[in-house]
Amino acid sequence: MKKIPLTLFLAICWTLCIAQSPLADSLRREFNRSKDPIQQIELYYALAGEVQMQDLDLSLAYADTLEKMAKAAKSLLGEAKALHIRGKAFQDKGDKAAAISTLLQQLEIGKKIKDQGTQADAYNGLGGTYQDFFQNDSAQYYLLLGAKLREKMGDLENAASAYSNLGNVYSDSELHDKAIEYLEKALEIRLKTGDERRTVFTYNNLAVAHGAKKDYEKSLDYFYKGIAMAIKNDNKFVAGVMLGGVCHLLHETGKDQEAIPKCEQSIQYLQEAKRETNLVFPYVNLAAVYNSLGQASKGLSYAFKGYDLMQKFQLMDPLAVYYEEIAHSYELLGQPQKALFWFKKFQALDDSLFTVENTKVLADMEAKYQTQKKETEIAQQQLRLEKQENQLFQQQTWIWGLGFGFLAFALLGWLFWNRFRLRKKVELDAAIIQEQKLGLSAVIEAQESERKRIAKDLHDGIAQEMVALKLGFSALQHKIASIAPLEAQQVGQLAEQLDESCTEVRNISHTMLPPMLEQHGLAPSLEMLLRNTLQGTALQYEFESSLVPDHLDEKIEIGIYRVAQELLNNVIKHAQAHKVMVILYLAGGSLILRMEDDGRGFDFEQARSKGSMGILNILSRINTLGGVFQTESAQPNGTISVIRIPLNDSVISKHGTQY
Repeated sequence: MKKIPLTLFLAICWTLCIAQSPLADSLRREFNRSKDPIQQIELYYALAGEVQMQDLDLSLAYADTLEKMAKAAKSLLGEAKALHIRGKAFQDKGDKAAAISTLLQQLEIGKKIKDQGTQADAYNGLGGTYQDFFQNDSAQYYLLLGAKLREKMGDLENAASAYSNLGNVYSDSELHDKAIEYLEKALEIRLKTGDERRTVFTYNNLAVAHGAKKDYEKSLDYFYKGIAMAIKNDNKFVAGVMLGGVCHLLHETGKDQEAIPKCEQSIQYLQEAKRETNLVFPYVNLAAVYNSLGQASKGLSYAFKGYDLMQKFQLMDPLAVYYEEIAHSYELLGQPQKALFWFKKFQALDDSLFTVENTKVLADMEAKYQTQKKETEIAQQQLRLEKQENQLFQQQTWIWGLGFGFLAFALLGWLFWNRFRLRKKVELDAAIIQEQKLGLSAVIEAQESERKRIAKDLHDGIAQEMVALKLGFSALQHKIASIAPLEAQQVGQLAEQLDESCTEVRNISHTMLPPMLEQHGLAPSLEMLLRNTLQGTALQYEFESSLVPDHLDEKIEIGIYRVAQELLNNVIKHAQAHKVMVILYLAGGSLILRMEDDGRGFDFEQARSKGSMGILNILSRINTLGGVFQTESAQPNGTISVIRIPLNDSVISKHGTQY
């Protein structure tokens, strides 16, 4: 057993003096009493998790110390735990690339030592990171993998984490009832096991989900329960976040005076927890409250405090809300030109957030600004016109009036004509696209028809004739075996070669028209495709399917199968990969095929611009099915290809499994 170096011991002692929660104190005492390096690693990992909820930068130092301890003890499991702490810190600091790279290293170690808990932690961390960056498909994929492992292990505590994270993904996708279902499962387990530290997070997520459903009473109830539990466990970060949520709900329900102390307390707790990035939410909430109370100067002050943090950390959420509140403050302060400037920034950021009410406010700002500008022009004009004769003034007024009237009429006519032209262009473009889709569909149907004909001719014609020839050779071999043994052996070799040719012809026939697709459905056919295609190569493969009906519409099954064939051929020919993973599952009313390899990567846009026949074939089939094809680089290397085909009840076979 190696001794821990003195410098490492001093680092441990220093960091142990930082955490100041009851649980941290207990873990520290256990750590000091323990003489077993492996047990010390477990205790220090738990202590690092406690510190992470208080100070992200300090948790990175804990991760470094934990890694040194693991290497000294030659514990790969300990190194994986250090990577998990570091990856979670990167995630909370908003460094997506660093978080994903670190968590994938943890996953690799988990697979190497065959530790399901480590793998599940990595899957959960990856899912959470993708969720933070609004990539819900990838988030759902990794979280489902983590949940499966936790259920397989019978790990209730961490199964609750998986349920909670899945609930958050559904909440981000605005499937609030589904989100609440998973979050309540997580809450039930955590209350039963007494896991108060994580229960506060579940209370917060349930409060957010109910708030999104406009069920404010339940939302506030969950917020207050979570705040009380967070304060009890000295978790000022979570308490600060939840108080910000309370402030927002009180403002939404018109209780602005009650909202102010909640926002101020939220800011204080988040500052003490050193969570600058999270301060942007209570600042903008407080700005909205003061604007609502007519105290625009205070509202503007808090809005710019938060806006400075948004610029410092290059944050996008809730940038649109800041633009809106700053514009509102300037409007209340009687500065319509500045208000108009910020409302236009808000509109340019996201037109989808620009509601009818905001349009009305923008129009009001425009009117006030134009009125103010026109009044200034009129005042200056009056000073000049007072020096002229009354008759000249009237003539000029008539001229200007007629001129503006003519211009307004001409502008209105041009706007109507341009609108008509654009509408016709849109209709023409839609007709062209529809015609192209019909043409693509006809070409693909013709290709599939020809494939069926060739496959049938091969199977029923050439293959049968070759079988008959093979049987004839075998009979001839037996007849001449006693008379001419050498010639009989040569005839036997010819029969074997003919048998191999028969097998090859059957394989080609099945590739062109896989019989399993009609008999057993898409998922078994894809698995057989992988097995048959890769059995003669060094490539390893994994295949998973989830919630896929037994049978789908024939066009969808054939289209997905052909696209998978093309992608697999590309991996074999170009990727120089060692492993490929194919997953087929349902999510959000769509059928999703995900293929991931660990090869040298693939530039999709470059291949499409060069007119690659394989890529054009893939895009043609997917467009015909109304689907979407996306590629992205895998970490640390490789390519992820995702095909999403929208489904409805009409595309599922009457004999297939309903969902």
